[in-house]
Amino acid sequence: MFKSIAVLILILILISTNSYANQCKVDQVKLQVLGSGGPEIDDGRSSSGYLIWYKNKARVLIDAGTGSSVEFDKSGAKFADLQGILLTHLHVDHSADLPGYIKGSYFTSRSADIGLYGPAANYLMPSTSDYLQRLLGDKGAFAYLNDYVNKRDNADYKIVATDVPLIKGQTYEYTLGENIKAKATFVHHGPVAAVAWRVEVAGCSIVFSGDMSNQFDVFSTFANKADILVASNAVPDNAIGAALNLHMTPSTIAQIAKRAQVKQLVLSHFMKRTLPIQKVTQGIIRQKYRGPIILATDGLIVNL
Repeated sequence: MFKSIAVLILILILISTNSYANQCKVDQVKLQVLGSGGPEIDDGRSSSGYLIWYKNKARVLIDAGTGSSVEFDKSGAKFADLQGILLTHLHVDHSADLPGYIKGSYFTSRSADIGLYGPAANYLMPSTSDYLQRLLGDKGAFAYLNDYVNKRDNADYKIVATDVPLIKGQTYEYTLGENIKAKATFVHHGPVAAVAWRVEVAGCSIVFSGDMSNQFDVFSTFANKADILVASNAVPDNAIGAALNLHMTPSTIAQIAKRAQVKQLVLSHFMKRTLPIQKVTQGIIRQKYRGPIILATDGLIVNL
């Protein structure tokens, strides 16, 4: 009897310890918005970009849209601290600043290689690794930076590209550093190769939809019980045609947030067709999702 009680107590201790270990360390992790706009050049916002801070260091960069590198500088982040760069897709407003980050890194103390992760190729878009070569490779548009891609003796570090397979319903996991993992899944963004990202840091989970229409109906499961869901709000609820094929409506965002039971919803990637109706959008989402709704702005810090 005493042996059984001792075993039971040990099991309870192990369960309690494991539960604590899996709890989100809210004092160690935060999200910062670098760019909350889309591809427009007259919306007063930088294009898509986000930072995940861990223990007061910028550890993961998600997307590198136009202007995001300027906001990166304003944030006080150090490129040398980054442990991974994640791209949701290769549209200009999500990836165009990548050469700027790499060129700027020449003036930093970075010496460790860094992983660049993004979608594989489809019939329209190159793979992330090919995109990197086309930009910075030996025959790239910025070939003078090719040491960072095809590392030579005088390069401080190398960018190591990984292409996420575009297989519906599959999730792929990558280790970025101690206590940091990134998971990706193929999402529907019209004809564009695209993935969503879930970054897990110190027991916390932050999910980035990128641009997607949710036609694959995989995102609710992927975002399940995330501490933060960052969702693109590029179209209004009455969107039709190409816009609807590319992006989620507010009603779809609300349905996903409710099903996934996310703790906080951050709306971002605004365009001039959604910026003036933010209150309307919030009202639509509120009909299904009862958690906090945060409207992203450039430089905004979101605590968990």
